[in-house]
Amino acid sequence: MIKGKDKQGKAYRLNFLLYPRNPDEPPWKYLPLVLALGFIARAAVALSGDFVLHPDEIMQYLEPAHRLVFGNGISYWEYFYGARSWLVPGAVAGVLKLFDIVGLGEPVWYIGGVKLFFCAVSLLIPAGMYFFARRHFSETAARVALVAGAFWYELVAFAHKPMTEFVATALLIIAFALCLRRPAGKSSEKNEILAAVLAVLAATVRVQYAPLALFPLGVAFFLTRKKIRLVLVTAAVLLAVGIFDAVTWNGGLFHSYLTNLHFNLILGELRAGETPAYQFLLWVTLASGGLSVLFAAGTLLDLRRYGFLLASIAVILLFHSLQAHKEYRFIFAIIPLWLLIASDIVAQLMARSDRALVASKLAVAVFSVVSLAGILNSLPYQKHVYRSYSAETGIVGFVRNQDPTFAAYRYLARTPGVDAVWHIDRPYFNSPGYYYLHNKIPFYDMFTGRLIGRNLKTVSASATHIVSENPKISIPGYSLEQKFDSVRILRRDGNEPQIRKWEDYNPTIVGNTSKAIMKQVDPEAPLPPANKGIRFAVRKQSEP
Repeated sequence: MIKGKDKQGKAYRLNFLLYPRNPDEPPWKYLPLVLALGFIARAAVALSGDFVLHPDEIMQYLEPAHRLVFGNGISYWEYFYGARSWLVPGAVAGVLKLFDIVGLGEPVWYIGGVKLFFCAVSLLIPAGMYFFARRHFSETAARVALVAGAFWYELVAFAHKPMTEFVATALLIIAFALCLRRPAGKSSEKNEILAAVLAVLAATVRVQYAPLALFPLGVAFFLTRKKIRLVLVTAAVLLAVGIFDAVTWNGGLFHSYLTNLHFNLILGELRAGETPAYQFLLWVTLASGGLSVLFAAGTLLDLRRYGFLLASIAVILLFHSLQAHKEYRFIFAIIPLWLLIASDIVAQLMARSDRALVASKLAVAVFSVVSLAGILNSLPYQKHVYRSYSAETGIVGFVRNQDPTFAAYRYLARTPGVDAVWHIDRPYFNSPGYYYLHNKIPFYDMFTGRLIGRNLKTVSASATHIVSENPKISIPGYSLEQKFDSVRILRRDGNEPQIRKWEDYNPTIVGNTSKAIMKQVDPEAPLPPANKGIRFAVRKQSEP
C-alpha cells in the first residue's frame, strides 16, 4: 500500500492492483555486471549476421534514415503521404550522421553501430524489470527478473531492432519502475514526472501502446503532490511531439498520426476476418515454450499480488486482438511482463523450498534450455510465430540459417565496379535496400526492372550486377561472380555500354491499395510519380 498526502492534507491510498514494499538494502552490486553481460549477449547476436523480423524494420526506419543522411533511399507510401512519425528513424539518422562525421559513413561501420545503439537502449528493459520487481515483490525476485530480462532469447534477439514496439517497451518498463519508486523528498517528485514523460513518449513512439502507457501515467498522477505540474509537463511533451511531427511533414499537429489512423481504419475493414481473436495467445505460448501459460496459471494463487501486471497484459492482448491484422511483434511488451511474474513465482518457490539450491538450479536449467532452443529457432512450431500472416515477412534466423541476401548486399556495397544493381526476383520491400547497398547507383527490383526491358543491350546498359535466387536464371553477357548460399551475383562481362544513370536515387513505392485508401482519407492527396519516381538522367553532349 502506498500512502501520501495531497495539498489539502487529505490522506489517500493507492491500493488497487499494487503490492509495493520498501527495500532497505542497496541495489544488487552485480547489477552493472549482469547488464554488461546482457549487452554482450545482445551484441553477439546483432553482429553475428542479419535477419529481418518484418520488412518494416528497413522500409520504415533504416531506409528513411539513410535517405535523410546520405541522400539516397527508397520512399514507401508512408513517407510519400506523411503517415509515419520521424521519432525512431530520426534517432537512426542521428547515429548515421555521427558515423558519417567521423569518416565511418559506410555499411561496414554504421550497420553494426546502429545495432549496438539499439542494444544499449534495450538494456532499459532488464534494468526496469529489476527495479520494478525490487519495489513490487522482493530483492530475490528482482535479481531473478534482472537475469531473465538480460538473457531471455527474445529480448536478446530483438534488442538491435529499430522497431517502435521494442523502443516503446523499453520506455514503458522504466516508467513502470519509476512510478512505484517512493524515495523521500524531491527525488520522488522527479521520478513521478519522469515516469509520466516516459509513458507519453512510449505512447507517441508506438500509438497502440497508449492504453498501456495510461498505467504508469495514472499511478504517477495519483501519487504526486504536484498534479498540476505533472499535467503541464506531460502536456508539454505531447505538444512537442505534435509540433515535431508538424514540422517534419510540413502539416498540422500530429499529421502523421492522424493520417496513419485514418488509413488503418479503412484498411482494417478490408482485412476483416484475417486472423482469429486468440491468435496472440497461441503465438505467446509457442514463443515461450509454454512457460508463459504455466506462470499465468500460477498467478491464480494470488491475483492481488500480480494484479498490476495481469491487468497490463490483458490491456495489450485485448486491444491488439481487436485488430484484424496481427503480427507477434505487436505485443512485444507482454514478454517482460510475463517474465516479471515468472521471476517472482520462481523466487517464492526458492524461498519456500527446503532445497532452495536445487530449485534455483532447476529454474536456471529450464530457462536456459527454452531460451537456447529459441535463439536457435528450435522450439516446436516457432517458425509460425514470426512468419505471421504476412507475405512480406522474410527469413527469421537469429544466429543460424539467416537470409543470405544481406551478405550479398554487403558484398556489393564494398566491391569496386558495382555501378548499377538489378535484384531480379525480389521487390524493394523484401530487399536490404539502399541502407545496405549504400552507393548512389541505379537500383532496380523485380518490378522496376520492367523499365529496363528485355533487350540485351538495354539490360547491359542498365545493370553491372544482377542479384538472383533462381539457379535457372541465365543472362547472356553476364557471368557468376559470387554466390551466397542460394543467392547468386552475376556480373556484366564487359565494361560497355555506359550505365544509364538516374536523376536522383529515391524510388517511390506506392501500391494501388495505398493510393486508393489515401484518396478516401484525403481527396487532395498527391498522385505517386510515374515509373516509381525513376527518371533517367539526360547525358550532356560533352559526355561520351
